[in-house]
Amino acid sequence: MKKDWNIAETEWRVMEELWKERELTIGEIKARVSDMCWSDSTVKTLVRRLHQKGAIGIDDSKGQFRYYPIVSEEACRKKETKKLVDRLYHGSVRLLMANLVSESKLSEEETEQLMQMIDKMESGDEA
Repeated sequence: MKKDWNIAETEWRVMEELWKERELTIGEIKARVSDMCWSDSTVKTLVRRLHQKGAIGIDDSKGQFRYYPIVSEEACRKKETKKLVDRLYHGSVRLLMANLVSESKLSEEETEQLMQMIDKMESGDEA
């Protein structure tokens, strides 16, 4: 089993439901993602891929297959955020934040506080 849980956008939707409920059958997953209008085979394929990636596990001890998340939502969010920053901003959190700040309505004081936090983060100073 692969342990590279790179989660695709469609797979993310399945993971969101598993993070909420912790353990679901294929039918329960399909019902919870009904807004996506996916067929049974699509849901099964997404679940199979997530299992192959090591993102979800299978429990069949109760007579039916129940799927549960192995990776946490927080770990996935961190990984996705890092991928975004690396891809769009060449790893620079400062560039990302500059873009976000330029599109927001932060006060000068809030902007200064944010920049100080970024400086501390980039210097490796956690205090």
